[in-house]
Amino acid sequence: MESSGKFSYSLRRYPVVRVLSVIFIIGIILGSIYLIGFRTKPVPVIDSVVPPVGSPGDLVVINGVNFGNVRDMGYVEIAGSKLTASSYISWADNCIKIVLPANVQDGLLVVGTKEMRSKPALFANEVDIPVPVPVVQQVTKPVITMLSAEKLSVGELLVISGNNFGDSKNQSQVLFTMDCNNKISEADYKNMAMLTENMIPASENDFDYVSWSNTEITVRVPDGAYSGVVIVDTGREKSDPKELAINTDAGRKEYLNKKIYLVQYTADIADVVTNDISTITLRCPVPFSCPAQPEVEITETTPEPILMNYQNNLIHQITKNRNNTPKSVFKQTFVLPVFEVRSSVNPVKIGSYKNTEKNLLSGALKADVLVPSDSEAVKELCGKIIGKEKNPWNKAKLIYNYMCANFKIQDKVRKNDSDPLDLIKKESGDAFDFAVICTALLRAAEVPAYTDSGVLVNQDLTSQSHWWCEFYIDKIGWIPCDPALGAGLEYKEWTDSDLVDVKDYYFGNMDSHHIIFSRGWSQLKPFSADNKIVQQPRSFALQSIWEEANKDTAKYSSYWSVPVVKGVY
Repeated sequence: MESSGKFSYSLRRYPVVRVLSVIFIIGIILGSIYLIGFRTKPVPVIDSVVPPVGSPGDLVVINGVNFGNVRDMGYVEIAGSKLTASSYISWADNCIKIVLPANVQDGLLVVGTKEMRSKPALFANEVDIPVPVPVVQQVTKPVITMLSAEKLSVGELLVISGNNFGDSKNQSQVLFTMDCNNKISEADYKNMAMLTENMIPASENDFDYVSWSNTEITVRVPDGAYSGVVIVDTGREKSDPKELAINTDAGRKEYLNKKIYLVQYTADIADVVTNDISTITLRCPVPFSCPAQPEVEITETTPEPILMNYQNNLIHQITKNRNNTPKSVFKQTFVLPVFEVRSSVNPVKIGSYKNTEKNLLSGALKADVLVPSDSEAVKELCGKIIGKEKNPWNKAKLIYNYMCANFKIQDKVRKNDSDPLDLIKKESGDAFDFAVICTALLRAAEVPAYTDSGVLVNQDLTSQSHWWCEFYIDKIGWIPCDPALGAGLEYKEWTDSDLVDVKDYYFGNMDSHHIIFSRGWSQLKPFSADNKIVQQPRSFALQSIWEEANKDTAKYSSYWSVPVVKGVY
């Protein structure tokens, strides 16, 4: 008898078979209904959080869709903590009103229903971070009536008097002339078009902006500025240029041989195991903006990040409610120009630092998580190297020359948990050790310094994670040095390079093959206090958080590629 006949016979003969068959069919139907219903359940979407910055006791309105007409099992979560029932004033499908509790933290805000979670929005606690001021709509052109000085050095204060600057800075900028490829300094005749062709803004990273009002701006002359003009740009209109000369008696930096790079890297998340709903947040570094690397452009990022360029990071977030889902790939692509930097310095004109308490220098003089400048081994070696030398430039050169002559460079990057202080004990280390210890010695010598992190691009366009240093000299700005290359790190040198003495070149100069992603250590704050934090030591950016996962994430795997060069122009 065929199998279908046997089954038909069993169905007629045995009641139990009939009952089990009915139960099986009903189970299939119910399961299908559940799956169809689950897949078609509307996902809550946040359109706006008003206000985006608040403090305990404030009313916050969350606008969007698919929240549900009643709260039921719905919830609002801020920085990983769900609000208690007393926080909810009203709940509708397109609007939720809450009162912020006393223990509110700043971080990501999520609206959840019984089975679905929205993509997060950012909420800030004004107790912890400043409240952003609404953009002042300029209806008239800014006017500069007077500058406090006609000639200044880099780092010195400039007071700009005039009108229509706006009551607060917001997105406004003060622009200074920059001399790219020595076009201005070598020109026989200088006109206004030439002086305004290449402009750089005063840097917020260097704390150049001191005060801003509608009639007066106080700003420091930024690193990279050259004799030319000053312009106030409100984002809507620009002022007429006002001439300003930059004093170069102590020295100056030249920006030459520009290359434009197309750079890309990926981050992969896979093998997620979750106890409930797993939320994983990625912080993807953006190349650092500075005079040698201006106008960084984010050309492509997939998928779309939840926050663009937040604390020099693109913020991505994924949510998983099932184990072993397909791998998630996050791709970032940038276009950025990189200049070679050449410094000419007159040490006789360099004196002591005028103000080491200002934000720019204070952070570059202290020991931190990355730089052990307070180590006894560092202080002892520093004293041995610099002796009684007082001049900051001479101190820096003594430290650099000592490291190149006495420490052996390893081409292979050491393990992530290796201590950079091993370099002093064993007189051997990798580029990371060289950069960190050089920075530590400079700070111990009271020379402000940072460790730079990024990639080194070889002649064949292969790239490798790399680290070097910058130190600050009054009246000139940030001076680069690369002790690892100076000590002989293997590197596929570009054929367009005219280097004769590598060791001499990499003190005070930097080629256009170094792409910087971070200057100094970036201490980031997690979006939720109970999140699990993942770091990437000895990587192409120096930051305390690369990944964070909520407490329901049991485990997952991740992989970050080294940024690769897709093209150079």
